[in-house]
This record gives sequence, C-alpha cells and structure tokens, in this order.
Amino acid sequence: MATTAQSSRQNAWRRIWHTPTSKAALYWLIFAAIYTAIFYVLYAMLFKAPIFTGPWFDHVFRVGVMSYLLILATAAYSLRTRFVRGLPWKTQNWVWMHLWIGIAAVLLALLHADYRFVLHGYCADLSCVTGHYWGMPALYGLMFIVVSGAAGRLLDIWQARLIARDASANGVGIAKAIPGRLLELEYIIERLNAGKSEPFKHYCIQATSSVGKLPMPIPTIEPREQADFEQAYAALEEHARLAASFKKQNRARSIFRVWRRVHLALVPLMLLIVTYHAVLELIVNVLHLAKP
Repeated sequence: MATTAQSSRQNAWRRIWHTPTSKAALYWLIFAAIYTAIFYVLYAMLFKAPIFTGPWFDHVFRVGVMSYLLILATAAYSLRTRFVRGLPWKTQNWVWMHLWIGIAAVLLALLHADYRFVLHGYCADLSCVTGHYWGMPALYGLMFIVVSGAAGRLLDIWQARLIARDASANGVGIAKAIPGRLLELEYIIERLNAGKSEPFKHYCIQATSSVGKLPMPIPTIEPREQADFEQAYAALEEHARLAASFKKQNRARSIFRVWRRVHLALVPLMLLIVTYHAVLELIVNVLHLAKP
C-alpha cells in the first residue's frame, strides 16, 4: 500500500513538468498536407505532364502567389508573439501553424519553380543569382527559413524534455526555484560551520563552490565536530547536486537562446529577398503592370 502511494506521488510529480502535445499539431498538419496536395494533384492530373517539368501550371493557378500567402501566414506567428498577444489560440498552437504552413510554403515554392536549382537547372554562372528577380536566392532563402525553423523546433523539444527530466529529478524543480534552495543550504552550512576547526571550515568553503561532486579527500574531523560535519556534508552534497542541475538547465536554455538569436537575425533578410521576388513577379507576370 505504501509503495503504491509513493509511486502515485512520484507519477504526479513527473506530470507537473510534462507539457501535453496540442491537438493543433495534427490539425495544422492535415490542413497543410491537403492544401499542398491539391496543387500537386491538379498539376499531375489536369495537365498530364511530367511533374516538376511543365511551365503551364503556374501560369494558370499562380501557385507562387499561393506559396507567398502561406509565407505571410507563417510570419503571423511573430506578430502573435511580439505585438498582438490578444490574438486567439495559445502560443503552442501558433508554433505548430508556423511550422506546418512553412513546410507547405516551401513545397509550393518548389512547384512554382519546377524544382529548378534543386533537381535541375543548376546555377552555371552568377547571372542566375539575380535572374527571375532574385528567384534562386528567394527559393534558397525560403528553404533556409523553414529548415532553420524545423531544426529550432526539434531543438526546443529536446531541450524542454531535458529540463523537464532534470526538474523532476532534482527535488526542487526548474532553474528559477533552485537559487532559493541553494541559499537556504548555504545558510545551513554557514550555521554548522560557525566556531569549528580550520579543516572543517576550509572543507566547507571549498565544497560550497563545487558543482556535481564534492572535493576529495575528506579531512580528518575532531570527534566533537563529527555530528555537525555529517549534517554539513549532507547539505554540501545537495548543494553540489543542485548547482549541477542549475548549470545543466541554464545551458539547455542558452543553447536554444543562441539559435533563436541567429534565426531572428537571418530570417528578416531572407524574408526581404522572398518579398522582393514575390512583389516583382506579381507586378510583372500576374498583373502585367510593368514589362520584364
């Protein structure tokens, strides 16, 4: 009975640090898959042409425009997280929309380009870089944005699980709660350290700065100080363990923070190139407001 109760408490503790997967992940995956499949099926069925090679499809269905609309929808995630926090849905739902719609945008952009620069029509000289209104940098830029975002999502999941597993095992919780417990332990060690011999004090001072493992060897302690040293040693062990946990969780957070900064620094540049290409394609080839 006691074992069952203890197991139930442990499971409940683990569930505190578990974030359930949002159903929006499946819904947005289905939407993106159907949206993309419609254009690929139309391309293959209506024109009966070898897929990825015909020039007619994009002239009729403007799949490039459809891809850019998805790019704008993907960029709405930044609007939700930075400027308009009152938009509906929780942030996790927007993240999944950001990911799956971004992948669909790449697939449609590849169809728009007939998979040029990827499966055929590789760049032979520098003229192809600026050709088609910076078409090649726009395509590669969009692919970079999506691949970077997908990598960031996987990194986020990995680091979040690492933090949750560590928070469930350290007995205190996430990094925000650890410094308070470390300070309590330091007060306990300082109280036990008061009025003791020099080896006792020296070891406590040295061990307080340890992370993970306590320094060895343990000094010879006078018999009258043995009881206090045992209490201090237990507090020092917990202090070292929590210090290692704090460092581990902060390292996981810093890794994701570095990726986020790099992603946010490069994405606006790539998005600017994609927008330049999309606007000129729209003006010249769709609306015919200007000559090529």
